[in-house]
Amino acid sequence: IANICTDAYFVWFMLRHSSNLSIDPRTVIDRARRRLAVTAREVGSILAIGIPSAITNLTQSVGIVMINLFLLPYGTDAVAAMGIALKVIMIAVLVFVGFAFGAQPLIGYNYGARNMPRLRGILRFSYLFLSLFALVMTVVLSLSDRLLMRFFIEDATIITLGAGMLRVQLLSLVCVADVMVTTCTFQSAGKAVGAFVLSISRQGVMLAITLFVGSRLAGYQGVIAAQAIADLLTAIVAVVLFVVMLPELRSRKAR
Repeated sequence: IANICTDAYFVWFMLRHSSNLSIDPRTVIDRARRRLAVTAREVGSILAIGIPSAITNLTQSVGIVMINLFLLPYGTDAVAAMGIALKVIMIAVLVFVGFAFGAQPLIGYNYGARNMPRLRGILRFSYLFLSLFALVMTVVLSLSDRLLMRFFIEDATIITLGAGMLRVQLLSLVCVADVMVTTCTFQSAGKAVGAFVLSISRQGVMLAITLFVGSRLAGYQGVIAAQAIADLLTAIVAVVLFVVMLPELRSRKAR
């Protein structure tokens, strides 16, 4: 019901207050030439931004399923505790997503205009702000770990397990923030490959690898630490891709 109400509001807003946007499907058809008025390049640009975002949402569900499967041998309490811990982590992650997406128009506009000095400033602020925010959230959530767990459940065993899991996941929160900014930067700059690689890494490929290796080497503790290690590895990949795919940002000769 909430989604329906939200969509209805957006439709009403575009119909009443937007002169440039339309939901009429006829606007994308070139009647004179009897074909879509959207070019292949425009479709490609839409997909370059949309597909990584869709994959990110998909891998969130896949990642939770993988973690639960590896935790099942240690009992349902461990599965329940991890589920709650991940929900608490999502409080911070969704804030990261909001700020990172908010920077996308600025990043895209300045990259398209080749205004590299201003783009560097925007990225510097984005990385610094979200990294500091992640550090603050790490401290706050770590200090209130058991209190936050009690909002979801009263079982003392699950609270203890979940508090420990939460503290481990928080160790890589800064990495998550930096990966978010880098992914949005690639999307805004049309670097589809970079955005795709990061989208499938954190809760997809990297998590699968760290879960498999961690469970073999350290058992239960390896499974608990798998997501944090995957976040760190994905952040390293993000740095490498950023340097390789956006060399113009390092050139001081750019306008």
